[in-house]
Amino acid sequence: MQIDLSQPFRAAVRHFSKARRREIARAIDAAGDGFGSPHLHSGLGIRRLRRNYFECHIRLQIRLVFRADRGVLLFLTAGDHGHVRNFLKTI
Repeated sequence: MQIDLSQPFRAAVRHFSKARRREIARAIDAAGDGFGSPHLHSGLGIRRLRRNYFECHIRLQIRLVFRADRGVLLFLTAGDHGHVRNFLKTI
């Protein structure tokens, strides 16, 4: 599965510490490897938000929102619960 990072996602991730950015990178890799295999991605905390929009959690504070298109996971934003709720109002 191909991974793509949107500009808003990259900007949101810049605000996190270096250690958190490493955790985010590992979660992105794991999501790309396990997406579409429910037994694999259940441990990643991936859940459907709506249509082809999903999120995965890093700890409980950080959520990564991505869109699943054929063969591509496009990561759109990263943030806490409130940030994700506000983002979902725009899509």
